[in-house]
Amino acid sequence: MNILPKIKIKKDLKAEANMFQKFLHHPYYLQNRNFIFQAFPELEIQLKKSKNEKGVLEKFIANFHKTNKDAIDQIIKKSNAIINKKGGRALVALSNLMDYKWSRSIIYKAIPTILPFSPFGNNIFYFSILGQIKGKNKKDALFIAIHEISHFIFYDILKEIEQEIKKSAPDDLKNYLKETLTAALLNRKPLSDILNLHNYKGNPEIRDLQIKKSNGAIVSFTEFIDEYYQIIKVKNKKTFKVFLQEILNVLLPISKEFSKKRAIWNRYGNQLYKKPSALNLYQKPIPNKKG
Repeated sequence: MNILPKIKIKKDLKAEANMFQKFLHHPYYLQNRNFIFQAFPELEIQLKKSKNEKGVLEKFIANFHKTNKDAIDQIIKKSNAIINKKGGRALVALSNLMDYKWSRSIIYKAIPTILPFSPFGNNIFYFSILGQIKGKNKKDALFIAIHEISHFIFYDILKEIEQEIKKSAPDDLKNYLKETLTAALLNRKPLSDILNLHNYKGNPEIRDLQIKKSNGAIVSFTEFIDEYYQIIKVKNKKTFKVFLQEILNVLLPISKEFSKKRAIWNRYGNQLYKKPSALNLYQKPIPNKKG
């Protein structure tokens, strides 16, 4: 029996402040500091004037929530409504795409945040409401929930595989693979219809990744992953776990190439598009001899 998890939205300003502080100093996601200050240049000024970073963050977040209370309350109300209406169907569709069954009752805690991105961990995810507040981004809570829950499932299945092969995939490869896989899955029916997605391109860091196949053809990394999924999971009717094992067999020998790409992204982030030489290097196809 597949027990569907529940998604519960709850504001937590203290946890949100902790997450701000974490990503201002994150040793891996280096560009997130820049993303925060691009979204809130006034926060950077305030932090430079004070030695009490946590205090400044807590006050800034509390004031922002207070100033935008009506908009935030409305977003949370709409988020609860769409999760209640379509959350069950979306979870079933994701479960089928990834051949995953929840063995026990799980509650995923969804914390609204004004961070310009949506981090996750330990059955908790933060869904960014900043775009909705500013009227620039219409990604709703259900979309973000399914996006992040796909990551939880990915890591759960990957852990099984790593234990079986007695080898861990490098972090850079894992991060690119999880985001690219999520983009490929969310574009598949019926999930794409439930989420009202059309040609979802995924997070910014994966959009310019390309693979040069053994036959010389150059495709996006998302297309590459989707092709493997179509052949192994759909056409050959293998399980998602088998698909993931196969794609890891292909990608592990070239994992260092993904680390090179990550180094470029960590240095430039979204500013990459203002650096033609770095962008060309990032877009240079990763050679692959296995597929």
